[in-house]
Amino acid sequence: MDNDTKQEFGEIAQNIAPYGIMMAVFTLFYSVWFCFAWGNLGRILFALTVAYGVCIVFLSIKNIKHAKRFKAVPSKEGKKIAKSMTIVSAITYPAMTVCVVMLVAFHLEKLILPAVTFVIGLHFIPLGKIMNRKIDYFIAPVPIVFSLVASYLAFTTAISWVEVYAVAGIGGACATMIYGAYMLYAYKKVAQKYGVEYP
Repeated sequence: MDNDTKQEFGEIAQNIAPYGIMMAVFTLFYSVWFCFAWGNLGRILFALTVAYGVCIVFLSIKNIKHAKRFKAVPSKEGKKIAKSMTIVSAITYPAMTVCVVMLVAFHLEKLILPAVTFVIGLHFIPLGKIMNRKIDYFIAPVPIVFSLVASYLAFTTAISWVEVYAVAGIGGACATMIYGAYMLYAYKKVAQKYGVEYP
């Protein structure tokens, strides 16, 4: 493998490798509500997501160490992707903040997590186009649907806010768990594509 190819792999690998850790953290944020909403069953489900998250983190750290063996030089395409990702983030997180502030202002705190998961679901759609990944389009509906179900339950039933958060959390947790696993798979596929030895 020549230096240019190594640098190309290094850039892609170092971008992919950390994503699993981020997804594991987000999974815990979404699934912790299970404990408060569903008693022992919720605690068991949360424990399973913790175990899953630990596995994702362990394998992601392994990939990060592997990726650091290769020099990463930002390419023109990489810079374009980074710019597009910055734009998406600049839209997503302020929009999320505005939603939360408005819900608090109107005393609709019960809908905060459903709103967050809805926005996160929507943000997968432009990511799919930016990264040229089909899986993003399949993941996007999961948090969106569960956020809508949680919102419907909040308005039509007497369930507590933690139960509403737990329902919304199902969508967020499923999406981040799938995405975390996919990032591990993507890393392995990239290594195979470039003919890089992968432990």
